[in-house]
This record gives sequence, C-alpha cells and structure tokens, in this order.
Amino acid sequence: MALSSVSPDFRSGGSVIAVAGLPELSFAPVRCNEAFARLDRARAAAGHTVLLCGPAGSGKTVVLVDWVRRRCSARLAWLTVADRPGADPMAEIARTLYPATDSVPTGVLCTPMDRAADLVAAMGDIEPTVLVLDNAHLLTDPLQLAGLEYLLTHLPAQVTALIASRFDPPLRWHTLDLSGRLTRIGAPELALSRERVAQLFAQHGCRLDDADLAAVQSLTRGWAALVRISAIWVSTNGTDRDTALAALARPAHAVADFLVAELLASLPPATLEFLLATAVPAQFCLPMAEDLVGDDAARILDELLRANFPLHTVAHSGELWHTYHPLLRAYLLAEAAYTRPERLPDCHRRVAAWFTAAAMPGSALEHVLAEPGARGLAAFLRDWGLRMVMEGNGHALLAAVENHSEPDAFVRLLRAAVAVESGDIAAAEVYLEAAHVGPDSADAMVPAAWVAALDHAVSAGVAVLVGDSSSVRWPLPPATGQPDLDCYAALHCGIAEIYGGDLDSGTTSVRHAIVHSEQVGLGRCAVRARTAVAVAAGLAGRIGELRALAAQAIDCAHHYELTGSSDAASARVIAAFAAYQQGLDFEQPLQSLPWGVADETMVPAPVRQAAIMTGVLMFDTAADRSAAAVALGKQLQRLLEESPTLHGTGELVTDVLWLLLRVQAKADAQQLIDHATRALGRTPELAVAEAGLACYAHRPAIVLTLLEPALAGESLSSRSRVAAWLLVAVAADRLDRPRKVDEAYEQALAHAATEQLTRPFLDVPAAAELFTRIGARFGQYAALLDRIRAHRGATAGAPQLTDTELVVLRQLPSGMTAASIATDLGVSVNTVKTHLRGIYQKLGVNARAEAIAQARALGLF
Repeated sequence: MALSSVSPDFRSGGSVIAVAGLPELSFAPVRCNEAFARLDRARAAAGHTVLLCGPAGSGKTVVLVDWVRRRCSARLAWLTVADRPGADPMAEIARTLYPATDSVPTGVLCTPMDRAADLVAAMGDIEPTVLVLDNAHLLTDPLQLAGLEYLLTHLPAQVTALIASRFDPPLRWHTLDLSGRLTRIGAPELALSRERVAQLFAQHGCRLDDADLAAVQSLTRGWAALVRISAIWVSTNGTDRDTALAALARPAHAVADFLVAELLASLPPATLEFLLATAVPAQFCLPMAEDLVGDDAARILDELLRANFPLHTVAHSGELWHTYHPLLRAYLLAEAAYTRPERLPDCHRRVAAWFTAAAMPGSALEHVLAEPGARGLAAFLRDWGLRMVMEGNGHALLAAVENHSEPDAFVRLLRAAVAVESGDIAAAEVYLEAAHVGPDSADAMVPAAWVAALDHAVSAGVAVLVGDSSSVRWPLPPATGQPDLDCYAALHCGIAEIYGGDLDSGTTSVRHAIVHSEQVGLGRCAVRARTAVAVAAGLAGRIGELRALAAQAIDCAHHYELTGSSDAASARVIAAFAAYQQGLDFEQPLQSLPWGVADETMVPAPVRQAAIMTGVLMFDTAADRSAAAVALGKQLQRLLEESPTLHGTGELVTDVLWLLLRVQAKADAQQLIDHATRALGRTPELAVAEAGLACYAHRPAIVLTLLEPALAGESLSSRSRVAAWLLVAVAADRLDRPRKVDEAYEQALAHAATEQLTRPFLDVPAAAELFTRIGARFGQYAALLDRIRAHRGATAGAPQLTDTELVVLRQLPSGMTAASIATDLGVSVNTVKTHLRGIYQKLGVNARAEAIAQARALGLF
C-alpha cells in the first residue's frame, strides 16, 4: 500500500498558491455550507481532527478540495492512500509535514509508532498546517494505524488533520472525542440539499420544477455521485423528463454500474445473499433478517453498519429498523428477480407472515399481494382488513385489493367504513347502500354474524356523520369473537348513542373500545374513543370531568404520535371549551376545523359543532367581532336545520346568543332563537336563551315567567342552570325584590361552584354590575368569586346603547354632521347631540374619532 504525496508551492505567510497533485475536479463543486462551517471551526481549534465518513461518491473529497481552495490559508499537506504494496504511510506523512524527521540511520529499525513519536517531538515550531489524508479506509496495517493514532492523539496545536474515509478506520476515536478534539462529518451532512441538487442539475442544463426536484431527492437522498449521474442521465435522454426520471428509478445502467463497482463487487456471497433477501421488504429489523437468512444475519448486519453501508436506521417500538437507499434497493430487487425468481414468492410469503405476526398489517399487505395469485388475500382481509381501516390505512387497503377480490359484502362494508373514518358523508352513504344491494360472491369471506355487526357499526358511523343518531337506538350487536370488529362496533355504536343523548350506555360501550384499542396499540381508535368519553361528560354537564378526560385524550394522541389528527384537534377544542367555561387559560385550538366551506352539509355534524365552539373560543381575537358573531349565528342556524337532533347543539344557542348581545346584534339574536325554537321546540335550554334576550331588552317580568318552569325541572345542564339563576337575580333586582336577588344569586353560585363555572357570570347581561354590588356578600364562595373577579374586566362587552344611539353611532363613520344625521333620522339637531353625549359617556370617550375607534374595537360596527 502506498500514498501519493503532494509537494505544495508556498509563498510567505504559508498561503497556498498552487498545490501540485491536489485532485483536479472535472466539474464545479456545489458548495456545502454545513461541512464548511464545521471545517472552519475545526481549523480555528488547537490540534483538531475532522473525520469525514461516507460511502463512495458521497462527496468527501469534493468537499475537502473545495474547502481548501476557498477557505484554507494554512500550509497544506494532501496525501491520498493508494492500494499498493510496500507503502510506508507514516514515513510519507513525516516527509510531507516535517522533512527533517525523514532521515533514519542505516540499520536502525524505525516502526510507524517511532516515526509518529519523532514527528510529534520535532513539530514544536511548525507553521500552521492542514494535513489531509484521503481514502483512509484503505489503511489496514495495524502498525501503521497505531502510528496514525499516536499522531492524531498528540497532534500539535498548529496542525489540523482532515481524515476522509468510507468508514471509520479502526482507531480509538473515543479518545479524541472525549478530549473534545474530534469533529465528525457523516453522510447526512454531506448529502446534497434540495437547493444543491437544483444547482447541480443546472450545471448540466437541467432546470427542475418542484415536482421533479422532489422526485430526484426521493430517489437519490442527496447522494452526490448518484445526483450527478442522474443529472447526466436526464440531460442526455431527450426532452421527456418524466420518462427519464422513471427510467432512472429502475435504476438506470449508469446507476447500477456505480453501485456494483463501488459497493457490491467486493462483497462476499453470504453478504450479497443477505442484501438480496432483506431488500424485499421496504424496511427490516434484525429478527426479520434472521428469519429470512438465518443466524448469521446479526454478524452481517453489524459488518455492513460498521462499513458505513448506505443503510438508514430508525428506532420504532423498541426495535431498530433499517432501510436501503432507494436506488440501491431498486437494483437489489431487480437483481433478485433476474437471478433468483423462484425464491421471491417464498420470500414475500415469509415477510408477510412476519409482519402480520408483528401486528403490522399495512406493511404485510404489499407482500400478500406480491405472491402469485394473492392466495393469502382473503384470509388477510378477514383477519386484518378492519384493523387497517381503524389505523387509517383503509384507502391503501382498498386500492391494493381493487383487482384482487371478488364482490363480497364484507369488502363492500369495509369500503363504507373507510369513508366513515375519512368523514366523507356522501361516499359513506353510497357505499353503505351498495353493500346492502350488491351481489355476493359464491363463497362468503366471513360469517354472516360478522357482516351484520359491521353493517350495524358502519350505519351508526354514518348516522353520527349526518347528526341523526338519535332517531334509532344503537345497542351493541352480539359479540363476534373477532376482537377488532367487536371494538369497532363498540366505538361507533357508543359514539352514536352519545350524540343521540343516551350518554351512560354510550360511554359504557366506548370504554370497551378504549380497553381493546390500547391493548393492541390502535392509536387512532384510542384517541377517538377517549375524546368521545370526554364529549359525553361535557354533554352531561360535568365540565371538570370533561376537561380531565379531554386532557387524557390529548395525552393519548401524544403517545401515539397523532397530535395532528382530527380527533386530537377535537379533543383540544373541547378541552379549551371546558377551560373557557371555568375561566381558565387555554391553548388556542387548531384552526384546521372547517369554517365557511363551500358546502357545509358535507362536513360531519360533530365537526361542525366543534367549529362553532372554536368560533366562540376565538371570538375575542376576531378582527371584526360583529361579523364573527353574526357568522356564528348563521352557522349554528344551518346546523340546527340540518341536524336538529344532534345532542349538545341546543346549548350552543345560548353561547352564541351572548356573543350577539355583546355586539348588540339584537335582531340576529332574535332570529337565532326563533330558528332554534322551530328546529328543537321549546326546550329548557331555549327558555334560558329567550330569557337572556328578554333581560337584554329590560323585560324582567318575562324573564321570571320563562325561567320558573325551567328551573323547576331537572333537565337543565349545570351551565344553563347557573345562567338561569343569574337571569332571575338580574330580573328580581330590576323589579326591586332584594330577597329574591340574594336567593337567586346564591343559587347561581352554589351550582357554579360544583363545576367551578365562571363564564355565565361574564356572559349574562347585567350580571357583571350585579356582581360588583352584591358579590362580596357570599364569602363562602370566595375562591370562585376571586376567579370571576379576575376575568370580568378582560371579557367585558360593549356598554348597552339604546336602539336610537346605535343608529346614530353607526352613522358616525360616514362623516355626516349632526345636522345631516338629524335630517336623515327626521329628528332635531339637539336630539342627535343628546344621543351623541350619551354615546360618548357610555363608551368613555370625548370625540367622534375616539368613539368610532372604540366602537370598532368592541364589535359594534
């Protein structure tokens, strides 16, 4: 083995002017800023070593050459290891770094360790120098490696060593690592970013759009040599870029030649067999590899990893999973199909069996279908089809089996179940109808009891989507003995009962789904079930329990890495709504819930309900509060019209009513109540809403008339009951009945204290003023009173203006004078001025511009 040395040409100060033998690049390198930054930091440190490791063609030499030319101002020694016998690397390094140490008396034995020690001792006064050792993976002689290790360990402060290698040379790198004198630059740092891939293609006259760039990045993973081969291939294969990229993924001959020459040609037969077998699955772990190739798999995998073979490794569920580079895997699959076609079916069958045994049906399906005739598909659908639907992989399942299965009721119901899981109302209804009328295959795939149970569960899911689950009862079907099917039925029948108003029975069913889904790791099902249990608590008026259960659903989503799912978003909304009712700080819910879509009827009713709750929560941050309140009212009216039996919607009427009254949209508030009454009838919740509007209109006697029957019953929720007693207190105060005021206010506090509710005290018209006057009388509720006191200023609505004052106020932005407004209204100028004084006083301003600004902030425009 020999090294090719470089004799640099230097001028004063040690700057490199020309370096004889520095590798010449046949192309302009694309600068790697991340690697440059690490090299700069290493050069600034004392006696530092940089180890660049990556497979062949990953760009190690290119980065070093580019950095030397652009950034290196020190003396340079570039040595490239060559695979020739008789080399003395340490002598070559010594001769280049410090020639005085190269002279060895005749007959004296000088080992590489001796040369390294002599070199270190002599370099005390050496000028700043950068030593580059390229192709260091070719160093295998133990004595030479020991000498190199000594040199790097005792490197003088003025010298920086840059070692480029395909894998870590067998040195004790931890010594340098622990002393803080080692920087590693690996394949991830060397990989070309999307921007650098685009620059490299541009060098070859190819301008890639975003889609082409993403395709190249996915194929090459930024492997520099493969990116350049791809650029050359695309630039020389005509104008049909899609065809060129598709051909590249086969992979193209140029890619295959590179992979064979640089990675595969020197591998022993056992290792090549390992590669061909483990390339069949898209990812593999050690237990699977042992099942495919035997007990020697652990040794071979360890050797590949130590040799820096292009394997990407990630940890998942306590196991290390490995994937080959896409182009390498494509080559290995093509090679296996060409040289070992008879072995592939058995390999696919074994991989499918391994994945199903590990409860990973999504990964197994590809291999089930790859077996000739897909002979195991029917059994797979029976055992794992519903599991894939529940995991959110239903679309992939149906796409895969499109051309492989006979018409079967179970498969058609699976299609409907996929639509239900996606929230696609139209598709769910169509597929469910098709399942009822479609022809059956000669041999049923599953027992009739399974079909009946799945039909019942899917029908329940469709009923929930359209908001009509109260029209039919949804008891659990008889247990089938198929755990996933029984879990699915418990989940959807339970949710249907909850939204239909049968809270206790629905909660019991859903809890069965929680137990099974968490036992087998069905994350989506677990999050949805926990969210449903929280919804049930909220519909029952147990706000504190709602907040705790919603928090559990959110934690469950974090555990299963489903924080971005729609079910997690719903859990965050109801958790925030509970906190809002209790006067607590809450995280702003996601704004990905549908809001103002083109056709709201195609959005699941519970999602529309959650969207209205989101609008209530975010009302105070709306740029135009008046428009936001009116839009919420219209949205709630449409939901009431299309899903009047959806449990919980009636209570939202009061929540939206308070917002409309805050912006003094009295006509819209009346319209909302009238619409809700037509849809729901005269329910106790709507009696509270009507009383709220009557209180706003200063009609206290009507308030008492409306609320006395509602408060005598048991159907009011805790929130509505607190609001009702507050309205009674305000009405009694206006009728000058002080004993009734105290009695009603104490009742409101007593019911609010159970669930720590503060929101009604902030929302009910005139409740804030009453609190200021009499709140201190009820010291037994001190903690609740303190919480109300802390929030009532921050959420105060606009002062109540008379109808005429509102008309005058809304004329102010037009620029009309008082006289013009008077003429327009048919009143005297003095009357308008009187109204203006009242407006200014109530808004706490002194001028027209201030009044306009304050009215906008309060949502009165």
